[in-house]
This record gives sequence, C-alpha cells and structure tokens, in this order.
Amino acid sequence: MKKLVTFALICLFISSCQSTKHTEGSLEELKSTLSSFNEAFSSGDLEYLDKHTTNNYTHTNSSSKAFGKASWFKYLRGRKSNIENGTLIMEKYEMSETDIQLYTNSAIITGKVLTKGINNQEPFERSLRVTHYWVFEEGLWKRAGFHDTRIE
Repeated sequence: MKKLVTFALICLFISSCQSTKHTEGSLEELKSTLSSFNEAFSSGDLEYLDKHTTNNYTHTNSSSKAFGKASWFKYLRGRKSNIENGTLIMEKYEMSETDIQLYTNSAIITGKVLTKGINNQEPFERSLRVTHYWVFEEGLWKRAGFHDTRIE
C-alpha cells in the first residue's frame, strides 16, 4: 500500500510539473507570428511558412482561382529559387493599415501590403489589399486562408 501511495504521489507531482496545453492564442502571439510570417514570405523561408499554414490552407488572389497549400508551396519553391539566384530581389515587403479581429482561437486580419523589388531585371512596385484568416492550432497561430487584390 505504501508503494502505491508513493507511486501516486510521484505521478501527481510529475503531472503538476508539466505545462498545460495552450489552447487559446493571444493577440501578442498573433502579431509576432504575422510579422515573422511576412518576413519569411519576403525572404523565402519555406520551413517557417509551412509550420504556420494549416494543411487545408486556401489561397486566392485577383488573378487566379482559389488553390490549396500544395499549389501555393509549388509557387513558393519557384519564388525561393528566384530569390536565391538573384532573379527576384525583394527590396520591400511591408504591411500597414493592419486591423485584427481576434476570436477565441481564430482571427481575421486585414491590411495593405506594399511590395517593391526587381524581378527579371525589371523594377516593380505593387500595393495590395489583403485579408488573412488565422487559426490557433496545435499551440501555434497558423494561416488558414488568404486573399489579395491589387490596389492603386
């Protein structure tokens, strides 16, 4: 009986030392993740982008039909190659006018993105209106959906 009580106390102690699973994401965590996500996109950090997108991610923009994570990552791999070989030089990827509507484990983010750089030796500058849908999943903020439209 004494061994059983000792074992139970050890189990209770061990379980009390383990951190509880974080089930709700905070606004500060989301802001930090969004900033890091935008930097990862600008630089071509596919590992970070993969970690912070849901498996059923949906991407839409004004020039194509909606597509999923596999198609987006196919585009991203080509883009990363262009960054690495100097075909694409990102001078600026900046999000402003950011508005975040936070719910228990999801958020809608709207904003304006300015991109500037050189692609195939041609300078470019674009302004986009964006909408993101984020979910807090497996202890991380992950982007589940995205839409952009070019603006003047």
